[in-house]
Amino acid sequence: MKIQDQLNRSYVNQAIYTSGFYADPTDQLDTRDKLFDALKSFVVNQDPETPFSLQIMLTNGEINVMPLGLLDLADLKEYERQQREKHGLNYPSEKIPLVVNFAPHEEEQAPRRDIVGTVQELFADFNQHFPKVWAVIKEDLAANQDLLTREITDLIATGTEVQAGYLDQLRQQSPAEREKAVGIALGDQDLDQFAAFLTDMHAIQLVVLSAARFASKEIIADQLFAQALADNVRRSTFFWVLDNTFYQIYYYYLIRYQNEQPQLAKRLKHRKSQWIVGMRQTAFDRAKVAEENPTAAVNCEHLFSDLFIPVAKQIAAVAAPAQGVSNHD
Repeated sequence: MKIQDQLNRSYVNQAIYTSGFYADPTDQLDTRDKLFDALKSFVVNQDPETPFSLQIMLTNGEINVMPLGLLDLADLKEYERQQREKHGLNYPSEKIPLVVNFAPHEEEQAPRRDIVGTVQELFADFNQHFPKVWAVIKEDLAANQDLLTREITDLIATGTEVQAGYLDQLRQQSPAEREKAVGIALGDQDLDQFAAFLTDMHAIQLVVLSAARFASKEIIADQLFAQALADNVRRSTFFWVLDNTFYQIYYYYLIRYQNEQPQLAKRLKHRKSQWIVGMRQTAFDRAKVAEENPTAAVNCEHLFSDLFIPVAKQIAAVAAPAQGVSNHD
């Protein structure tokens, strides 16, 4: 039986078995454990002909593990043609290739697809086949991390000119004018650090507003906030955006200040759980309020600012304590 015929036979009128998780970019071991558990659960509870898709959500993209042809049978037809070209017209395999698909969320970055054996091999010897799947996913995680690092590095580079502008503006003001403008007394010796603080807040605001606009346009769209979050897919995507935004802020401070502080990565990681859990809890609370008032409109830009500006200041207090950010409200 041809693979395409098998897939057609198997997938008609069948629900697709789906699962997914968010890959913490600071904890690769946790990602491996979640991947192992998700695939093992599938193998234990399903059979090789069950259509499935495992989604791993990343900061700058997503990875899907699934049978080839699940989304487009033409992919499987092309694969079968290539195999016949390679092995001969009577290529007999009825096994369905297992695909790891990495889709970066950047227009100039093309998706990458790797075939890692077959679904049947995953079921036949899970412990032997899992390391092969993980090896490919590790490469995709590294590529995703490169995208995140490049994005943050570009943002920091842009801030150099912004910081110079802030510093020039502060230097042109008298101490009284500065205090009136920013709400605190700033001596001349404080200007460099305060300009750096303003630059960081400017960068964070760009990240936050970009995420808020995405959520408003792509997730909430023409619905009310409570309506959108009542849909499980939209709700999951919304909280995925929140986690992404957190990690963009987290890595902004890490990359910007790690050269000055060799132990910064360890100090930030020590506090990370506290910050992200607090952010998520606040978001859950705000979502609950919206559900209790389903006709109320929610301004995503205001919501995201309320969620992330306090978090950014908490991270900055660890990463750039000389700025005294707790005083700059």
